[in-house]
Amino acid sequence: MKRRPALHIVTLSLLFSLSTGLAACTTTSTHETSSLKPSTEWVAHAPDWRQEALDVYEEASEYVKIQSEKNSALSWAVILDLDETVMNNVAYQVARDKAGLGYTSVSWYEWTQKKQASLVPGAAEFIAFVNQLGGHVAFVTNRRDTEQLATEENLAALGLRRSEDFRVLLTKASPNGRSDKTSRFNLVPEILAAQGYPNVEVIAFIGDNIGDKPETVKGWKFFCIDQGAMYGEPCAAVPGPGR
Repeated sequence: MKRRPALHIVTLSLLFSLSTGLAACTTTSTHETSSLKPSTEWVAHAPDWRQEALDVYEEASEYVKIQSEKNSALSWAVILDLDETVMNNVAYQVARDKAGLGYTSVSWYEWTQKKQASLVPGAAEFIAFVNQLGGHVAFVTNRRDTEQLATEENLAALGLRRSEDFRVLLTKASPNGRSDKTSRFNLVPEILAAQGYPNVEVIAFIGDNIGDKPETVKGWKFFCIDQGAMYGEPCAAVPGPGR
């Protein structure tokens, strides 16, 4: 009889430890869900993001179809940004948000080397449509040249291959290359000319940031993919989470 209080205390202690552990698990789960920034949450989980991307690419498809009827085959091109326009990197941002961390060039490089970006909805279909109509596809990205090989391998894994689906992919020089894309936009027709396609006119730009198009409009149209303001200066007047 003298040992019963001790046994009772041990039992209560075990029950308390178990309930504390369960509470901790619940708290962690709740924290992980609530730790995503609104922009990340919107891209990762909101059906509106997917539908808006599809709508933008459908609108762009209608535009290039009309333009293709005015231009001969292989005389026109479309320039697209890559990240959050063709390649969806929300998995990177989800991991950073849950860890309470922001973007760093080192963590971004490590992410690109994993080659795990997925496709933005509608991107692959649009690219195939441009090629079907007789246009050229070019990518101008601010990924660094040290990330280009992994980027092309990631694209190939997603079904987008150089020469078959796109002809040009221009990155930013490392370590101090300019983020401004103007000079690289201007290079696209020159590179195509060197490849045997002279006098190519760029008829459209597609991107998620203000800098994904030239400052001066000269016969082209810009189509904006809303990435919820995850990165840079979003081209959307009011990014998705703010609506």
